[in-house]
Amino acid sequence: MQKTPKLTPLKLLAVPVTAAALLALSACGTETTPGAKTDGGRKGTGQEAGQGTVQTDLALTGVRWTVESSTVGRKKAAAPKDTFVQIDDTGAVKGNYGCNTFTGRAKVKGDAVNLDKLMSTQMVCDVQDFELAMRKTFKEPLKAEVDGDRLTLTTAKGDTLALTSAPKKEAAAPLTGTKWTVTSFTDRKTVGGDATASTVPKDTAGKAYLTFGEDGSLRGRTGCNSLNGTAEESRGNLDVGRVVTTRMMCQGGAGEVEKKMLKVLTGKVTYTVDGRSLSLTGPAGVGLEATAAQ
Repeated sequence: MQKTPKLTPLKLLAVPVTAAALLALSACGTETTPGAKTDGGRKGTGQEAGQGTVQTDLALTGVRWTVESSTVGRKKAAAPKDTFVQIDDTGAVKGNYGCNTFTGRAKVKGDAVNLDKLMSTQMVCDVQDFELAMRKTFKEPLKAEVDGDRLTLTTAKGDTLALTSAPKKEAAAPLTGTKWTVTSFTDRKTVGGDATASTVPKDTAGKAYLTFGEDGSLRGRTGCNSLNGTAEESRGNLDVGRVVTTRMMCQGGAGEVEKKMLKVLTGKVTYTVDGRSLSLTGPAGVGLEATAAQ
């Protein structure tokens, strides 16, 4: 197994879109734009949110784009499972290169899409070649072509990324009995306000996880301490009881991850499972993203 080299923030990505719908890019959760008119895919959100701007006549949100393959230097490679890109109605970007997750911001105006400030986790991966190829493609200006549920992104050099909005065939991972590894956090500071996102620090990547039991139990690790509690499922919500942890002193990245996890895991928590991805949002607007262990 090779170690993934240190990943740095991606450069600005300008993507001209030529047809129906480009990136609302999601493979991880169903997201809709409150109050937006879809009109058969011809209307967008027309919203602006902080650093991200979504202002377009194209249906750029609520569409699921799963990466199928990349072709770089005439060499085609199949995408690892769960590789995706998503832009929500606030301009927040998240995705997965096939191993490492990434987040960033998006500016969408008309048929132009710009992705900025893309940051990724630093997990050791055995799909290094595809991850680097996808990152390389994302650094270039792209031309988008949409044909039904097919999307092709092409660079000036002829390198391509093939995506699809067709539903995934594999069954979703069950909420209970699955080890959910925490990959990132979101924080919507005000109702309707801009949402910020951050990935788990490199020194804690892969160490923080949650497991929900069929008996209503909640267990896991914060990346530093073990945790135990209760989480009763009810109509898309989890009623989380008192969560207790061991008492090790957590500093640096592990300490920050623990604080955020405990802030999410309190009271009534909304959850969404899509494929092998889990989203949790606590009552304070702080949320976390996690993936099912292979």
